[in-house]
Amino acid sequence: MFCTHLHDAIRSEPSFAVRTHIPRGDAVYNLGDQDLRMYIVEVGQLKTTTSSADGKECLLSIHTRGDTFGELGLLGGPRQETAIAMRDSVIRRINAARFFDILVNDDHLNWQFTQFLMSRLLDQQQTITQLVTMDSEHRLAATLLRIGQKLGRPLPSGLRIEARITQEDLAGMVGTTRSRVGLFLKHFRQAKLVDQLPGGHLLINEPALTAYVEKNIGGCGIFGGGSARPRIARCQHVHSGHGIPA
Repeated sequence: MFCTHLHDAIRSEPSFAVRTHIPRGDAVYNLGDQDLRMYIVEVGQLKTTTSSADGKECLLSIHTRGDTFGELGLLGGPRQETAIAMRDSVIRRINAARFFDILVNDDHLNWQFTQFLMSRLLDQQQTITQLVTMDSEHRLAATLLRIGQKLGRPLPSGLRIEARITQEDLAGMVGTTRSRVGLFLKHFRQAKLVDQLPGGHLLINEPALTAYVEKNIGGCGIFGGGSARPRIARCQHVHSGHGIPA
């Protein structure tokens, strides 16, 4: 896997990626910045957000230990999003020029990076499919499933989402209003798809929520051929969607 190989490269040559501490609430980079780097999370949790023309914030993705993010910075040009630490975090900064030098001399890492980018494209295709085939309630279910599988801690009763994600965050990810997210969560609790835990954490009933999502799509393969479990690529983002079907 690309992320594993990248970590191996850092261990063999620590100067390849500079370690940086990011306090909670601080930005790694901001929308519009010229930042020719990508990043790896060593400790903590970060999110990427963007804003609409009217100033509404949208949560794009959440990154935890071992994740790579900001790879579009390697292309040059201004940043299209802001990356913020959700808790005190430690990251590695990888300079574009240095990274490309390593890719030229490491065919295996080069191929793994290509596969990594292809997995990101696949994830985007899945997100677009959700936008045009699912209503907002089912998009929320699919989003919770992704978040649970990426950030959740397995318990006998389900996947506990450790991250504190607000209803406003979920509304921005799904493309609906906060009030509708609250209504949908109420429906999910009544159907025993999710449960609200003390402290605002969510517990995901993964089998039931997967069945709920796949029933909506009729097994058409939006999550990998109608399998019982959505495919989550290594180092994958938790991506947002902006509502088309309501």
